Amino acid sequence: MKNSLFLKRACLAVLFVLFACAAMAQTFTVDDLNYSVNADGVSVTLTGHVDGYNATGPLNIPASVNYGSNDYAVTNIGNSAFLYYFYLTSLSIPNSVVTIEDGAFAYCSGFTGDLIIPNSVTTIGASAFFTCYSFDGDLVIGNSVTTIGEYAFDDCNGMHGVLNIPSNVTTIGIDAFRYCAFSGITVDPESPVFDSRDNCNAIIKTSTNELVLGCVNTVIPNSVTAIGENAFCGLDGLTSINIPNSITSIGAGAFSFCFHLTGDLTIPNSVETIGAGAFFQCEGFDGTLTIGESVKFIGDYAFRQCSHFTKAVSLATVPPELGNDPGWNCVVFEEFGCQTLTVPFGCAAAYQNSAWYDPLGLNGFYEFIEAEPQAVSEVGNVAATVYPNPTKGAVRIEAENIRNISVYNSLGQKVFETAASGNAFEYDFSNQEAGVYFIKVETEKGLETKSLVVSR
Repeated sequence: MKNSLFLKRACLAVLFVLFACAAMAQTFTVDDLNYSVNADGVSVTLTGHVDGYNATGPLNIPASVNYGSNDYAVTNIGNSAFLYYFYLTSLSIPNSVVTIEDGAFAYCSGFTGDLIIPNSVTTIGASAFFTCYSFDGDLVIGNSVTTIGEYAFDDCNGMHGVLNIPSNVTTIGIDAFRYCAFSGITVDPESPVFDSRDNCNAIIKTSTNELVLGCVNTVIPNSVTAIGENAFCGLDGLTSINIPNSITSIGAGAFSFCFHLTGDLTIPNSVETIGAGAFFQCEGFDGTLTIGESVKFIGDYAFRQCSHFTKAVSLATVPPELGNDPGWNCVVFEEFGCQTLTVPFGCAAAYQNSAWYDPLGLNGFYEFIEAEPQAVSEVGNVAATVYPNPTKGAVRIEAENIRNISVYNSLGQKVFETAASGNAFEYDFSNQEAGVYFIKVETEKGLETKSLVVSR
């Protein structure tokens, strides 16, 4: 019995030693680089350098390594393998690597020259090259890449030249190229997910018509309906931008930190929402800010520290809602360049009684000037007419292919709305108080706002 117990314990001890040896054999070092054997037993993941953060000079990754009489293909660059390796000066990735894992080269701020992602790579992980800002050449992305993780090249602002997105790329994470300084952007015409239509120098998500990345030479096509989050964020050389009258939303941070945008900024009448921080710290604008009449919401920080605007105009008869974004402070217009806002005729009271009013002008406007009635904006070629004007009762509204009619009083309160069809509609103001009203006429061609005076 004792002998049997002894043999069992001896066998367990031997097995423990064998497992320990096997575990130790899974990692090794060759030429100062550390590796871990992958589950397939024939390939390895590069996990770092023996000198850690103090590693210096060029990093030339081999395609294969030999250890213990075995040859291993280098197929992975591990998670955070070279995180904070500040003193590496150049990078060469072999055509054996398939995956560059999350944070693999994050904060390797000493890398210079071009960055070439070989054709063998399929996945570039999140933050893989985050803040590698000293790369000062081209970024070449291999044809096999399918996924570019969020923040993958964020703050690589030394990169220039043209960014080419191969056809196999189906996923581009948020802020993957934020603060990069590409002179142009192209997307392979065979891409099923993205495009750069009309030679626009941008990446557009085809299914949604959302522009997800722009550069200093982007021309936003008229077919684009949304500007994505941080699409132009931090583009140091961007001096002007034209937002077409097809855009309905401008994403959070879309133009934030574009310090050198100058002149006027016109938010077209098609835009309904302006995201948080959309134009945060665009200090170079030195003309007029015009906010289109369809804007319904402006997020926190949207125009914060736009400190050199000399005039502001809102064409919206109903004051847009200002900021309620989670995690932000409601400071949409803090440190804005002027404290007087021009609004549509009859709308001063509505703005005065809203979040747009700040008696000190520190985060809003303390004075509202009404434009003349004829200054009310028109969108497209609607050509609506409202008569008689002034009126004591019924009015006739005429336009081609009317879809919707809505009526607002001078406080911006909606007093009537209905779907409509045909080329004419009548509404009776007999039960409404005397004053100025605004009639929004929506047709197949667009939207027009007409002012109307009701007398008694």
